[in-house]
Amino acid sequence: MSKELHLNRRTIFQGTAAGAAAMALAACSRTDSGGDDGNGGGTSLLQKAQDGGKIRVAYANEPPYAYTEGDNVLGQSVDVQTHLLGELGIGPDQIEWKLTDWGALITGLGTNHDMVIAGMYVTPDRCAAVAFADPDYIMPDALLVTAGNPGGWTTLNAMADTDGVIGVMNGTSEQEVADQIFDEDRINVQANLAALILELKAGRCDAVGLTSANLKLAADADGDVETTDGFWLTDPETGEDIIGAGAAVFQPKDTDFRDAINEKLQELLADTETWEGLVSEYGFTVEENHPEGLTAQDLCPDTYQ
Repeated sequence: MSKELHLNRRTIFQGTAAGAAAMALAACSRTDSGGDDGNGGGTSLLQKAQDGGKIRVAYANEPPYAYTEGDNVLGQSVDVQTHLLGELGIGPDQIEWKLTDWGALITGLGTNHDMVIAGMYVTPDRCAAVAFADPDYIMPDALLVTAGNPGGWTTLNAMADTDGVIGVMNGTSEQEVADQIFDEDRINVQANLAALILELKAGRCDAVGLTSANLKLAADADGDVETTDGFWLTDPETGEDIIGAGAAVFQPKDTDFRDAINEKLQELLADTETWEGLVSEYGFTVEENHPEGLTAQDLCPDTYQ
């Protein structure tokens, strides 16, 4: 990330710090009241899990956030959130992992799965539908382009003012922004990054927009592509930067579980050595990716629940 970008996000965080302090302390105990089990039993998901019950957790096979390697589910979000669950007395043997298409992570809550651990960005539209925990990382976007970047592409928003075709993954923040600023025939939507890379190499899109972490991994593995410098997406309506911040996701009835995770998360983020120990193998650093007290409510002031 460039020094200019780094300073930019620091400035934004100064404006959110006051609201973050109050929300960071929100928590509940094992005996707090929460949503019932969906069958009228009156037992919350948190209570059931802390009593040894299973929880179904969805992920979308998206390195470096959550992905399958052999028989294991790994990633930055996985390691952070399983650490937090452990702090609540919920062990890895209680997690039933559910590999899920990205576009079904939110719609499947309550039917296919109980919780999402996928590094999902916190956005106002998503907050209206689900209960986000506070962010456990921040990450700028980038563009994936063919080697040498013959089109000279720089950012997703700037690309909208050209005739270039942008490739985006279904259900992502990049698609949400692209839908607002690109003509429909200049958006190539695919289910995953692998499909987008095939489209890029075939010339059916000129660049792929996604988080810089995903794209750097792809470029490291393929000499035919490279990434641009990192950038924040820009809100087409306000012109303000959209801070890419990822978090765990719960059903609105499980806010007691979300709040308990938030309490443990604030303890973890305050211990930067432990946090970096969990995420450094995935390329995350305190300097570039620590959320510094940013909360989901900061990012969703009108839709947070």
